[in-house]
Amino acid sequence: MALDIDLNEALRRHFGYQSFQPGQEEVIRRVLEKKDTLAILATGAGKSLCYQLPAMLLSGTTVVVSPLIALMKDQLDMLAEAGISSTVALNSTLTDDEETKSLELISRGNLKLIYVTPERLEDEAFVEVLKRLHIPLFVVDEAHCISQWGHDFRPAYLNLGRVVAALGHPTVLALTATATPAVREDIVTQLGIPLTKPIVRGFDRPNLVYEVVRASTDDDKLRALKKAFAGSLEDKLGIIYTATIKNTYAVSEYLREQLGIEADVYHSKLQKADRDRVHDHFMSENVRVVVATNAFGLGIDKPNIRFVIHYDLPGSIEAYTQEAGRAGRDGEESLCLLLYRQSDTRVQNYFLTGKYPDVEEVQRVFGTLQLFDGQDNGVSLTDLRKILQLPLTKLKVILALLKKGGFIQSVTKGTYGLAPRIKGSPKLTLNLASYETKRSYDQSKLAMMLQYCETRSCRRKFILNYFGEDFDRTNCGACDNCRARLAAAAADPAFISSGILVAVEPDDDTSLYRIGDVVYHRKFGQGTVERTERDLVTVLFPSHGYKTLLIDAVSRDAQAIA
Repeated sequence: MALDIDLNEALRRHFGYQSFQPGQEEVIRRVLEKKDTLAILATGAGKSLCYQLPAMLLSGTTVVVSPLIALMKDQLDMLAEAGISSTVALNSTLTDDEETKSLELISRGNLKLIYVTPERLEDEAFVEVLKRLHIPLFVVDEAHCISQWGHDFRPAYLNLGRVVAALGHPTVLALTATATPAVREDIVTQLGIPLTKPIVRGFDRPNLVYEVVRASTDDDKLRALKKAFAGSLEDKLGIIYTATIKNTYAVSEYLREQLGIEADVYHSKLQKADRDRVHDHFMSENVRVVVATNAFGLGIDKPNIRFVIHYDLPGSIEAYTQEAGRAGRDGEESLCLLLYRQSDTRVQNYFLTGKYPDVEEVQRVFGTLQLFDGQDNGVSLTDLRKILQLPLTKLKVILALLKKGGFIQSVTKGTYGLAPRIKGSPKLTLNLASYETKRSYDQSKLAMMLQYCETRSCRRKFILNYFGEDFDRTNCGACDNCRARLAAAAADPAFISSGILVAVEPDDDTSLYRIGDVVYHRKFGQGTVERTERDLVTVLFPSHGYKTLLIDAVSRDAQAIA
């Protein structure tokens, strides 16, 4: 690929855009130079173009691993609107006939883009089909899902490094909007591209206004919604996120019956036709409010969403910023409002308890596969669930652990059996220390979410620091805390306005440490500074997660705290 290609001309010809968004051209040039790339671009920064344009310019078929079926549908619809039809998506919604036709199209090698779920790439027969194609580019979208530290961990993502190797290591492009420094390192390690330096662009979204409202009861939350819709959100378009399906119905009913606002509900248990209907109604603005679980939103590229409200506490800053970042993609001021009740942590803690295996559960799964080792086609995921009565997510994590450790293998699509080297061996030694670490790590991320709610400092600074970016302005002017300080300063008779905001009370976070500094703690060992606030420092310790400590509890000198 000639590197002197006119990318702006190619952009106009294939997609009709006049210019690139920040970071896009840099990522595309690196991909065309056949350099493995990890790109962390802010929500709404146009990540999909970073692989769609190269796919048009490179010979062969680009493979895109995408976590959600709705996201695939959006991408294919957008490509079709641009006149690009040499694409296909393989997912669980296809009928047998549709899947057969899609596989025939793929095997001919004439497609430019193939979208697949990570689970599909666990099918060895399908990987064999891909191995016969010329694949210049392998894309992992929402790449934080590959990380054991990610907020949206998907066990099947652990298999992708092996698939990349099986395909002869095409150029790898990993894309995400939510990756802390620890997650970035995990992504490149898991994908087998450890020397890749990330491209990080534009986490700051100046037009997003961050607000938190403290509530004691659900009635308080509903009153906060009433106040918002009677004020700045009247007739505006937006999303309300809840943590449970039950709350989607409770909130939508309140909006309709008490406030006269027509609102649709969206969650993973809806029939596909209903999910498609809600999605289409929102995109066409036939309904202006969708009350949804986190199943709604990935790939929603609607520029004029004026608000994103979280009715319940999210489980992490990553989850929150990804969902809140769907607001204001047209650059106009938009509200990100979080309704916070401390008891909401119970729901998130309940979700966490269902995710992590213990030794006994791993032994039960492995023992069951040993028991049915004589079956030619292995044991299906459905049968394992019936036999073991384990939550689906936990079972998938255990199977991914066992597969990654070389103890089991996929026999056919969706079935599992013992790996050849294990057959006949009754012994299993599997170290679950990494998952115990992950449990405490996710608990600490929930604690960081609580810190965000409780902080009296700049919320924008809090978020940017969390993702490893400095923010040096005294006052962002677009969060409730900063605006409150501006209002207090303006009301002070001593405050003199000269058209420039001065004499505003600073955050007072001058500190001995900067973001990224390596420090040591007597109990937790070595860690990396994530943020500072007054006399406190938040440090990420690899084996313990985030810890907020008094500043004199850590030191740059390992010997000083020994």
